[in-house]
This record gives sequence, structure tokens and C-alpha cells, in this order.
Amino acid sequence: MSSARHFMFLFAIMLIVVTAPCTAWADGTPHWVNYKWLLPNPTLPKKVLILYSDIEVVEVTAGGVEETVPKWSNVASRTVLKALKTALKKHGLKESTVPKYPGTSTNNLDEHEALYKLVVVTASETGWRNKIRHFDYSIGPGLRKITAKTGVNYAFMVFGRDYVSTTGRKARAIAGNIPIVNIFTGPPPKLGHSFIHLGLIDLRTGDLLWMNSDYREGTTNLRDPDDAKKMLNTLFYWYPGIESYRKAYVN
Repeated sequence: MSSARHFMFLFAIMLIVVTAPCTAWADGTPHWVNYKWLLPNPTLPKKVLILYSDIEVVEVTAGGVEETVPKWSNVASRTVLKALKTALKKHGLKESTVPKYPGTSTNNLDEHEALYKLVVVTASETGWRNKIRHFDYSIGPGLRKITAKTGVNYAFMVFGRDYVSTTGRKARAIAGNIPIVNIFTGPPPKLGHSFIHLGLIDLRTGDLLWMNSDYREGTTNLRDPDDAKKMLNTLFYWYPGIESYRKAYVN
């Protein structure tokens, strides 16, 4: 991996860690739709790949120290992936069963996963509202070989985090002794929070065609199938959401 790409990868990961998830929500719609889908007769996918699914579970101590728990993260990733597969079927999308990532090197895929995270976070910032009417973010055509090998033009990517408080932290929260100042994200949830970002990529061009995010404070547990299902259903409630998006931001 080149030094520039390595920096991009590390910067994207850092940005995900310190940036609070946001959604558009202006005029009542949380999702984003690429401007190409707002043109007459857009081509919508019937078959898709799930290119990337990664949920990180972080345990937060009474003192605010965060530690990723690999075992919990693996369970949460599998649970969310299963919920995503169910949601795809519910919305008439067929998941391709071809071998995973043919023709794509591990480094190339890692770079685009990191770039995807960076693009999603950037696009989700409320300061980029000028992009709502002409949403045209892309991660570039570097994954087009997947289309050549599989015949599938579209892929979903999903990532998120689940912050879980230790027993000690919960006790401090009840007692009202947890500091609420964070220089990066502002006042943090006292007990925990969860978020999921879901996006649809055109593999031929890298265009981000649709994306949505769900953020919840409290007791949501992404290792729990019911909680994962609820969050994915919330995300897909707005898919593809072309008319609602056009009405809110374009017309």
C-alpha cells in the first residue's frame, strides 16, 4: 500500500472513531439519493452483493476508557449481516451467491472500505447541505473488476459501532458522576449508543447511489437479532425513497 493510500486508510479510520454520526433529516428525510436516481426512469438494482459488513462493539468503563471487544464485535457483525440479508429479501433484492470479492486484492478492498467510510462520514455532515440537491459522492471505479467477474453491478456496504457501558459506568451514571464533555463529539450518551451506516455502491463507477444511517441511544444491542433487525428495518424504510427525497430537497 502506498504511503498516500496508507494515510487515507488511517485518516478514514480516525475520522470514524472521533466523528459523531449524523443524518440529513432536513425536511423529514434521513436518507441520501444520488442525483442520477432523480432523473427520469432510473435503473434500480435487482441483484446485489454485500461487499462489506463490520460492526465494532466498544466497552466503555466508568472512567470513560473505550476498549474494543473482538468477540462481541464478531457476533454483532454476523448478527447485523444476517439482518441485512433478511431486509434485502423483504425488499425484493436478490443477493448474489458468487465467491466473495473475486479479482480484487485485499489491499485494494481495504483501501476502498476506508474510503467508503470517509465519504459516508463527510456526506453525513450537516455542513455539506449544498450536496443534498445534487448528491454525487463516489469512491472511484477501483472495484469494477468485481462486476466483470460476477456480472453484479451493485453492492451494499454496512458499518457501525455499539458502545456498551460496564456495570461500573452504569452505576456512576445512576449516581450522576459521569463527565459529559467530549471535545470531538460534544456531550456523550451516559450509558451507551449504537449506530449503523448503510450504503449502496455502483461498482462500475464507485458512485454512492443511496445511503442511510440510524443512531440510537440507550440499551440497543447490535448482538441481539431483534435489535439488529429493528435498525435495518428503519434504514430500509427509506429505500429507495426517490420520490420522498425529490419532494423534500429538489422540487
